[in-house]
Amino acid sequence: MKSARAVAHTNIALVKYWGKRESSPADLNLPAVGSLSLTLDRLRSETTVAPADQDSFHLNQEPASGEVAAKVLRHLDRVWQAAGHAGARPTCEVRSHNYLPTAAGLASSASGFAALTLAAAAAFEYDPGRPALSALARRGSGSAARSLWGGFVRLDRGVLPDGSDCRAYPLQPQSFWDVRLLIVHTEKGPKAIGSTAGMQRSRDTSPYYGPWVDTSEADLAAAEAALAARDLPVLGDILEHSCFKMHACMMASRPPIVYWRGATLDVIHAVWRLRAEGLRGYVTSDAGPHVKVLCAEDQAEELAVRLRAVPGVHAVDVVGPGPDPTVEVSA
Repeated sequence: MKSARAVAHTNIALVKYWGKRESSPADLNLPAVGSLSLTLDRLRSETTVAPADQDSFHLNQEPASGEVAAKVLRHLDRVWQAAGHAGARPTCEVRSHNYLPTAAGLASSASGFAALTLAAAAAFEYDPGRPALSALARRGSGSAARSLWGGFVRLDRGVLPDGSDCRAYPLQPQSFWDVRLLIVHTEKGPKAIGSTAGMQRSRDTSPYYGPWVDTSEADLAAAEAALAARDLPVLGDILEHSCFKMHACMMASRPPIVYWRGATLDVIHAVWRLRAEGLRGYVTSDAGPHVKVLCAEDQAEELAVRLRAVPGVHAVDVVGPGPDPTVEVSA
């Protein structure tokens, strides 16, 4: 094997992903619904996979162990097996750094597993093309499939049992539309309920889970058309609708899953008030307490200033569309 370094950017789903399909083996990690996302600039993971005397994983310069390290090493096994190499996988040193908060509803797993997949494939001299690597990245994290490209990306749920038609693909490049996403931080630290456990609970107990799945394809089609037309109000209406349907499904689970805090709701209401005043921002929120606001580039700074004044807001980051991943290989 060789040593390889990959940089992949995280993404935010504008049309949401929540829930998994039954699959055999279970680690196919097949989404119950498709999704449409925006890859973000600056917020990224940088990962190196290199030969070593024994397997190890360092995250943000600290040695990692337990389930976190086990998930990374299992993913290396997947990539090695997909490459079709004979014999056991060589032992590897994996070093990853997240330039974004980890486990706080900001999709660190998306950029993390995208970068890991690309670096491992390059280190193992495996190049099946980005669509196939997208399907591999999905097995580590569902949202990672979308971080194989910059700009706007769609992931189809697929229907085949083996997941071969569940791949992401680019819709529009980074340069297509000069929008901004405000990331409004309303809490510090990791979230209480992981996404995987939350999805399982919703599927098993929420009466809204079936309607959530059944209506997702219409949202995707409408969002893709609005994106192609660069129609911010229409796309904004769809992304808010998708967000609140997802959180309604979560809240109707038993026991309820409520990621939001008081500041989360205060920010949402503030965005709606500001929109009535002419600052056109549209809210979405993933499995966490933070709020993301999609807006035009020329209104982003004013919106950020106004939202930083909301009590309970720790920070507001302004980010734009992000680039494709990069990979570097050395002997």
